[in-house]
Amino acid sequence: MKETLRPHRSLLYVPASSERMIAKAAARGADVLVLDLEDGVHPSHKEAARERLQESRAALGAGGAVVALRTNPPEGPGGQADLEAAATAGFDAVLLPKAESGEVVRVARDVLGRAAPLWLMIETAPGARNVFDLARLPGVEGLVFGSADYRLSLGARMRQGESELDFVRQRILLAARAAGIHGWDAPWFAFRDLEGLRGSARRAAEAGFDGKSAVHPAQIPVIHEAFAPTPEERAWAERVVRVMEDAGARGVAVVELDGELLEELHLRQARRLLAR
Repeated sequence: MKETLRPHRSLLYVPASSERMIAKAAARGADVLVLDLEDGVHPSHKEAARERLQESRAALGAGGAVVALRTNPPEGPGGQADLEAAATAGFDAVLLPKAESGEVVRVARDVLGRAAPLWLMIETAPGARNVFDLARLPGVEGLVFGSADYRLSLGARMRQGESELDFVRQRILLAARAAGIHGWDAPWFAFRDLEGLRGSARRAAEAGFDGKSAVHPAQIPVIHEAFAPTPEERAWAERVVRVMEDAGARGVAVVELDGELLEELHLRQARRLLAR
């Protein structure tokens, strides 16, 4: 996985047509702000929102967050225009919705050039089927799970439970890790149910995701807490770093700590925990 200097625990979506929400978003504390030109914007407002991209991007970046743009699908209405505008607007990443085929991703990459890396939303049955190939395409640096559209793609019932999503969630995470890129879990749509979110986010963190999408600012502190190491995990990680660094200075590769044999992989895991 590509290492970054700042965490990517929370992805907060901000409608590109709402100047009020854009003005407030930089102070919400999200690690990543996703300016949304797709589902969050009525078709009658998309063109005006697209024309304000540079202004909106500057406002969102005022607090130091990573700023991404979610376009419309490249093959659909407005998708090509979104990508052309994004190529000069200075976004840190472009989030491509309903990514399903390598050809569509390559078209988007050709329009963007080197202006921004691509993150792909995996939210349909074809996208889930092709996710391992999609994750390895040049310019792709992240996968985002979109559970609502995925359920629609399957013809599944909309519900708040998540067990029926475990297969595709693990598939997306495995594809991301195999390609060495980021992976983010789907949002918890019941935004007032913070305890439900806490459990969902903790499961995503324990599974290995880098973070989780958020649909409301109130969800951000809960997501950050879930992805932070617990006091017990932090204490373990600090001890592992001390023991392994001391061992390394003595030229020793494997040491014992509390009856467990530690090696280089444990040191890497401990450092990753402490960096959250």
